[in-house]
Amino acid sequence: MDSVQAYISERPKTQAQIMSVLRSMILDVGPHVQEKISYSVPFFYFHGPLCYLSPKFDGAYIGLVRGHELSNEQGLLEIKDRKYIRSIHFHSLAELHEKADAVRHILNEAAILNEYHEQQKKKANEARRRTR
Repeated sequence: MDSVQAYISERPKTQAQIMSVLRSMILDVGPHVQEKISYSVPFFYFHGPLCYLSPKFDGAYIGLVRGHELSNEQGLLEIKDRKYIRSIHFHSLAELHEKADAVRHILNEAAILNEYHEQQKKKANEARRRTR
């Protein structure tokens, strides 16, 4: 499979609808968001791994790679015995539409966090180069 869109279009209707809307929301984060199939699911990158989409028998979910660092002000992020990743499971397109503003807020927070970590990493690398 060579594209995220192809992957999504091959899912059952409800999963495809949910994943398609989530994909649009993720790509709206900014022009530098990149997508590819990784670990057999659609993965999205913005200053490093941002999130992924995964089909479930009763819908689909979005997994946020740095989820453990997010504020979860909305109370939507699920831990599910994972150390770092947090997710939001959607059972229907209607449920996703109800939570769309909160999901966009979480995605923006995740993108800002990734950008911050990348800047910190660059500063640390520059400091190491200066001390050599």
